[in-house]
Amino acid sequence: MGTADNAQSKDDMKGHPALATILCCFFSIVESSCTRQDSQAGTTTGRRVLAIADLNWQQIADLDRQKTLFLLTVGMLEEHGPHLPIASDTIGVEHEARSVADSLRQALPDWQVVLMPTVNYGSSGANQIGNVTIHPGTYGLRQSTLRSLVADIGAQIAQNGFKWVFVLNGHGAPTHHLAVNDACDFVSDVFDATMLNVSALFTADPTIQAEGEAIAAKHFSAADVESFGRDQHAGVGETSGVLFIRPDLVDPGYRSLPSHRVGNRTEMIEVASRPEWPGYFSSPAKANAAYGREVEGWWIRGISNLILEAVRGENLRSRPRWPEQAETDSAYRQILEYTRAPERAFDLQFQRWLDQHK
Repeated sequence: MGTADNAQSKDDMKGHPALATILCCFFSIVESSCTRQDSQAGTTTGRRVLAIADLNWQQIADLDRQKTLFLLTVGMLEEHGPHLPIASDTIGVEHEARSVADSLRQALPDWQVVLMPTVNYGSSGANQIGNVTIHPGTYGLRQSTLRSLVADIGAQIAQNGFKWVFVLNGHGAPTHHLAVNDACDFVSDVFDATMLNVSALFTADPTIQAEGEAIAAKHFSAADVESFGRDQHAGVGETSGVLFIRPDLVDPGYRSLPSHRVGNRTEMIEVASRPEWPGYFSSPAKANAAYGREVEGWWIRGISNLILEAVRGENLRSRPRWPEQAETDSAYRQILEYTRAPERAFDLQFQRWLDQHK
């Protein structure tokens, strides 16, 4: 805009004092906002939670090594019946990670919480409970691949001098947690850091699990809870969680799905091995968002409290963690073999190909 135009604009504003006032206020707000942004450029001070992918390397280098903790979320792409998205595990754990990060910043106001990008692939889909290796709804990693991936990420955080890494998992498969547990133990032992699979600790903690049972008793009758059996995959609990977080992704047909009750792992294998098994246990038709809200809150509280215990000096590595308590169960060992046998075959196939094409 030239000088003559500026003069004309000023004359126009003189004839409209209200407009002039509004425009002056607008430019004042914009200038103030720009000043604030400029003053924060290059620093993480004042931010509640930091997404590492949004930071430059100098901002990361400036973080306090003793008072910065990292959250690494690991999800899964896995069949979840005909009613839930295959990313249900990822949807749940990302929601929990964001809420845990906010909770930790409230409890630790002088700390920084850094969110790592989600690992969207885990190990072993529920289809493998029935010895179905390949399924159109499941896309996972070999146990060894997941172990290496989590170890690589954690080790680089630790080698940059940071002391606290906590892994949150949305997926509960035994091979998945064995891989993450190994990776965490390796980083903790070798790189003078604390890296913990807090989801495995959560699952094995009897006090935390009792709280979960109390929440179920609050929302359902004793007869209903009994009818659910082991609510381990795409049933009332997971369906309720997705109804709370992403109801738009739940097929409304869930309301008419029949129950598939199992009482133990042997029954899980039997039911999942049937050709007509639709890919879920328990009773998704009983799900509701109110129950999902409380279940998610339970996870968030439990994970947050475990992390706070760790940074305040508790040795959580001495506590039980999933799946250690299942190791004496023959059905558990059978499920592990259903997963590991095709992985061994794939390893050999891949290695033969590499040998031929080097």
